[in-house]
Amino acid sequence: MPNRAVRITYIFFAALFALLALQSAAWADTDETTTGVDPSTVGMQPLRGAIPVATPAPGESRLVKRQDGTFAAVPETRGKERIFHLVERDAPWTLQPGLTVLAKTYNGVVPGPTLVVHQGDRVVIDYRNGQRVPDTLHLHGIHGIPVQMDGVAGISQPMVMQGGSYRYVFTASDPGTFIYHTHDNEEMLNSGLYGAIVVLPTHPRPEERAGGDYVEVLSSWAIQSLAENHFTLNGKEYPATAPIDVRKGERVRIRWINISGESFHTMHTHGHYQRVIDRDAQPVLTKDVEDTVLLGPGQRADVIVNANQAPGNWLVHCHVIDHTEDAQGMPDGLVTTIHYEGTPNTAAAMNDTMRGMLPSFGTAARGPLPFGWTIVLGAIAGLTIFLGLPIARMRNVPPNAIGALNAIAIGILVYLVVEIAANATQPLVQAVQHLHRAGGSSWPVIVMALAYIGGLFAGLVGLGALATKLSKRAAAQAHDPYVLASIIAIGIGAHNFAEGLAIGASAASGATAIAVGLIVGFGLHNATEGFGIAAPLAGRVVPRKRLLFLAGIVAGGPTFLGTVIGYAFHSTTLSVLFLATAIGALVFVIGELWSVLRRAPGITAFMTTALACGFFIALATELILDINGG
Repeated sequence: MPNRAVRITYIFFAALFALLALQSAAWADTDETTTGVDPSTVGMQPLRGAIPVATPAPGESRLVKRQDGTFAAVPETRGKERIFHLVERDAPWTLQPGLTVLAKTYNGVVPGPTLVVHQGDRVVIDYRNGQRVPDTLHLHGIHGIPVQMDGVAGISQPMVMQGGSYRYVFTASDPGTFIYHTHDNEEMLNSGLYGAIVVLPTHPRPEERAGGDYVEVLSSWAIQSLAENHFTLNGKEYPATAPIDVRKGERVRIRWINISGESFHTMHTHGHYQRVIDRDAQPVLTKDVEDTVLLGPGQRADVIVNANQAPGNWLVHCHVIDHTEDAQGMPDGLVTTIHYEGTPNTAAAMNDTMRGMLPSFGTAARGPLPFGWTIVLGAIAGLTIFLGLPIARMRNVPPNAIGALNAIAIGILVYLVVEIAANATQPLVQAVQHLHRAGGSSWPVIVMALAYIGGLFAGLVGLGALATKLSKRAAAQAHDPYVLASIIAIGIGAHNFAEGLAIGASAASGATAIAVGLIVGFGLHNATEGFGIAAPLAGRVVPRKRLLFLAGIVAGGPTFLGTVIGYAFHSTTLSVLFLATAIGALVFVIGELWSVLRRAPGITAFMTTALACGFFIALATELILDINGG
């Protein structure tokens, strides 16, 4: 009978691995959120409630709104000298109605002020850092400046500290489109620290003569995400983007600038060709006519568009579709129009019109997974722990087999400690980093740190006291097999409670694919954790079925309980508390199992190999989980 149970368990694992391999593509989710991470702890956070009103910093250049939606800085003029005063400071910025973040800005706007000068002007940028993070400016594409003005911290100039200033000076020798931006890390860049420099030519080439001149800055944001997940044209997402207004028969110049930290963009004009006349401020000597212009991060392309089509609204958008849709598949991000004057501007009507066009085969955003299904699947994830428990009733097991089972259990538990420690520490580290960069109250960080420390003490000290109490009642030492199995079950239960929180929170947020992946992946994990409970018992005692049932409920039941709580309420601090408790519990258990292994049959090459196998078994289940969005 025991051998049959073991064979059934192996068959289950093989079938489950095959099922997961077949379903991995179907369970892939969108990149609108970050899998397995509480979105309230990463990236920029939307402002809630009343939006604070930003006031100009003393001395910064006055701004005038341009037709393209950017703001031009009004310089001080002294003959051929143009002096711009830029202040780097935090300010609220609305990407679209209902989405406002505390951006990092130059003079309170995103993109920073457009600096328009003429060829031959002496340009002075008086830069002041008004925020707490040290920073510099890089004049992207401006050549012929001293290396001390190149803006690379430590290589060409020291960082400008809060309250400090630095003057960047250059002669606008070459006409074209340039950029100024932070040379800090990607998070700073994707928070709004960039702007355009336009150098108008003294003698325009025939091909660049145009009526309208539009700066179009393509940028990325990481909002409640570790990845770039929002995309803006001149700081706005559709439908808040400004149109490119034209008159029939007019030629307009569009200066495309891609300042996204990572993303390529392909800007497509419906009904109109774009003649590329400059790339990175250098003339294109051949006739390059396209309707979809590719721009890598940091690249610029100046194009001429002839307004030679039937008057109306002609769509302009990035053809990387992920940059033009929201999580519901609605138009969003890098979308605007070429709008002919004298015709109605119907650009904003696209959302309402398309809302009824979503396909029915699953690409539409799902609402929350029903509560009933959530608790049923959460119970399945937890109760798979019973698959590993039949090993405990195996009789006449040789000492080496007993030792190998203990070693495998140690390997599994060691991996769980590594995995859980990373998951418990990440929110605390991110909270500290966010406090350092953005400021604010330190209390959330302190509370999370206390939860971390308290959980470790509860797991280590609390389980030690429990082990002593149980061993006294059993009139045995702390390494009594029943005591060890009980402690393992309790420690795994604390871990599984946190797993349940993740399942419930994913299901409640509508991330159904993630929730299903977590359920299957955690179920596979729990099945291997059943071996950890059974190992101290196998070959030494034959536990009653009701005791094994109780151990399974203690270890697997919290997955179900956590699923219910996570569905109704999700707290990062609560997750940290229980994950830290699981760390302490599992460290205590590993110590006890190691003590047993050293006494009989001893630490041999075979036993250490079995330990490594246990680690790799747990690693394999985690890889399957990750493949499926967990």
